[in-house]
Amino acid sequence: MNGSAPGPLLEEHPGECVPNNPVQFVLVPVIYCLVLCVGLPGNLVALLVFLQSGKVRKAIRIYLINLTLADILFNLTLPLWIRYYLAGGDWLLSEVSCRLAGAAYYLATYSAITFMALISFNRFCAVRAARRVLPLTGPRGAALACALAWLLGLGCAVPTLATHQTFPTHAGTTACFEQHGRQRGYAYAMVGFFSVAFLVVLGTYASIARALSVPAAASPGSHRQQARAMVLGMLLVFVVCVAPYHLTLAPWVGSRPPEPLCEPPDTLDVLHTLSVALLSLNSCLDPLVYCFSIRRFRADLDRTLRKIGRCFPLPPPAPPGPVPGARASSFTSS
Repeated sequence: MNGSAPGPLLEEHPGECVPNNPVQFVLVPVIYCLVLCVGLPGNLVALLVFLQSGKVRKAIRIYLINLTLADILFNLTLPLWIRYYLAGGDWLLSEVSCRLAGAAYYLATYSAITFMALISFNRFCAVRAARRVLPLTGPRGAALACALAWLLGLGCAVPTLATHQTFPTHAGTTACFEQHGRQRGYAYAMVGFFSVAFLVVLGTYASIARALSVPAAASPGSHRQQARAMVLGMLLVFVVCVAPYHLTLAPWVGSRPPEPLCEPPDTLDVLHTLSVALLSLNSCLDPLVYCFSIRRFRADLDRTLRKIGRCFPLPPPAPPGPVPGARASSFTSS
């Protein structure tokens, strides 16, 4: 993909050029399938949990709802990319669908990164500035910040919508979202975008941890401990899922030619492909962060699952049949 996955890496044979990258064409679609099966239902249930109490009045809940929506949007793009990779990097749909799929991928990814930074800053305010009224800690400020985050993510996606995204390869296939060598400045801008968001999450966690290092402030089970747990979860998602992709993106894009060559993948290609797979795990790890960092979320989750269970009741048990060996029968009972 364009800055999101390596182009079809090929092996040259006499007179032909065939795809040869098992990491990209086997491992990535397998991981995408797992993420889709776990992340989509997990985020849908999380969305129901956040919405079940009616009116959304708290800023943190507004941020969490929007992060969940971004994760759901990311999950909805995965079937298209699974099909693309399983076809050996051959886009079998239209040019418009390629642009929309790539734009949705960028919109979901960078909106989610922004929401994680906003959530971390909100938890920082809850611990370090609990008695102050700040613009981002109220529901109106949170709604405005989320709207701007979506616009920022849309800005990241506009270049994909505005430029041609499919082109033929040496293997006779049609590549989609693979113009990596032609938009290096754009890729470097994405690395800078991630760096700012990561510094916000890292700085807020360090500040919260410093505040709770005072024994009097570190009472077990307090909302401050939950705030630290949530920001720690966001930081771990950044380190495990988001950082590897952006750390390999700049050197990988810088070494790519404008068009994919007919050559086997090198070490940097493999590392970047693995980082693309790790990036997708972000959308199925966020619900786990909610479970372990929001005490009320677990109780609301249990209540929501019970409601879902009542919507799909189990069939009544079958009546017991006659006991083997009993003398009574339809004949003797008459």
